[in-house]
Amino acid sequence: MKKLYKVGIYCRLSVDDASNSTKAKNYIPGDESVSIENQHEILSKFVMLNGWVEVKTYRDDGYSGGNFQRPGFQEMLEDAKAGIINLILVKDLSRLGRDFVEVGRYTDVVFPSLGCRFVSVLDCLDSEGDNTDMLHFRSLMNDYHLKDLSNKIRSVVHAKMQSGQYLAAYAPYGYRKDEDDKHKLVVDDEAAAIVRRIFDLRRSGAAYGKIAATLNQEGVLAPRWYWAVRYGNGGCKYSKLWSYATVKNILNDTVYLGILTQNRTGSRSYKDGTMIYKPKSEWITHEDAHEAIISPETWEAVQEINRLAKLRSVDNAPPAPALFTGKLICADCGHPLVVNRETRRRKNGGIKKYTSYYCSRYGTSGRSACSWHRVYEISLIEIVLQEIKAHAQAVTINEAAVLDKLRKQASASDAARLEGIRQEISRLRRRVQELEQMTAKLYEDKVGGSISEATFAMLIQKSELERVQKSERLEHLLAETGKAQQEAADMQKWVASIRKYLSLEELDRDIVDELIDHIEIGERTVVDGQRRQDIKIYYRFVGLV
Repeated sequence: MKKLYKVGIYCRLSVDDASNSTKAKNYIPGDESVSIENQHEILSKFVMLNGWVEVKTYRDDGYSGGNFQRPGFQEMLEDAKAGIINLILVKDLSRLGRDFVEVGRYTDVVFPSLGCRFVSVLDCLDSEGDNTDMLHFRSLMNDYHLKDLSNKIRSVVHAKMQSGQYLAAYAPYGYRKDEDDKHKLVVDDEAAAIVRRIFDLRRSGAAYGKIAATLNQEGVLAPRWYWAVRYGNGGCKYSKLWSYATVKNILNDTVYLGILTQNRTGSRSYKDGTMIYKPKSEWITHEDAHEAIISPETWEAVQEINRLAKLRSVDNAPPAPALFTGKLICADCGHPLVVNRETRRRKNGGIKKYTSYYCSRYGTSGRSACSWHRVYEISLIEIVLQEIKAHAQAVTINEAAVLDKLRKQASASDAARLEGIRQEISRLRRRVQELEQMTAKLYEDKVGGSISEATFAMLIQKSELERVQKSERLEHLLAETGKAQQEAADMQKWVASIRKYLSLEELDRDIVDELIDHIEIGERTVVDGQRRQDIKIYYRFVGLV
């Protein structure tokens, strides 16, 4: 019997492909041969002509041929591993990639190990044919093209930097790009006024976090949001609030002195896109490249304050990690709590050290973002110890009752949901079996001459597509039922863990990591003259008990 090929069509278009196309250069306006849509059209016809089944199309638009961590490419590999596809089809070898070594690894090792045939249409290359040597030659030429193109781009960019042209995508806060020359910065008066105010506040002694809190209280938009509202589409995925880091970066950026510094970062190589910081010897700097917002006197005064603050932090020895670091979550904003250490002198001359935690969002952005949510470590230790011992005692006295309580926390709706899942699994299994029988019947009809080649191709493609969809859904539902079974096992794990700590007197980090997933800290309030703070402990395996 002829093997059924389930085809995964792979299409890729990089920025360089688009910019170098004849259409982009206006030589042949109608030429779109490099486009994703055209690639798919060519390959889809090729699948039909060969009597294969087109299962799925994987697309990567705007990704370099040297980058193999493309989402579409990775999705294709996962589907190949799952057996959803067994043939990978590309328009030409450069669509797969332009790195000779990596392309060779995929065509010679990865694809065969997955049981996948590889076909490149325009190159007339087929992993099951006798022309695999040409595949490596083509791949080597594509690799050379990528390297050559990368070197040319780097040279052009470097030359523009040397000439003093501003090349970043966005202007620094306080500036905008000149309407007549996008490579030149001009002062944005509205934002520049805020920059001057930030420097003035720092010069008067305000800390980074205090400056951020002040701007937030006054409703001043953070830089990214300001740009989006003023020059963009009016929306931004980033926070509207100023933070400690944003203020600090502005107060240490020489761009506000009129100095343009570029080439501070770059990729390791044309094959490795990892960004690295370059040594100062490679930086490209131009003084008086644009109008300054801050005077040299203000700049020096602020830098002296920054240097003194940095020296104070360096002189302090790094403290040991706090007991609950990484475990505390703000109940209101969801941000982590950070540690705060204080040293207080007593009237008798003694020294008392305190450790507390507070909301990190409040610390960086002020009261307009969140509130204090402060909790002292000594109080939290007492609360956690008491609760752990209470749970351990309950398990020791009546383990069955504790497990029953945990099971009841999985609501009746969950039980109904699981029953619905089981019924759907039963239906899907029957339908997948029917589709497999249908496929076998179609082959019999084709061999017997009952149906034409074209009709067979159409029906088998439709049937296989439905089978793949149903199989994927079935796999997902089976994973859901497995999850429910895992939850029952997790309850037993938690009971076994908590039981050991019936006589616990001292809390350490190992115990915290073993038992606790996270602790939710509410804001401190006063009710009927009594201080209250809602603290919820979420345990590993079972959550809130």
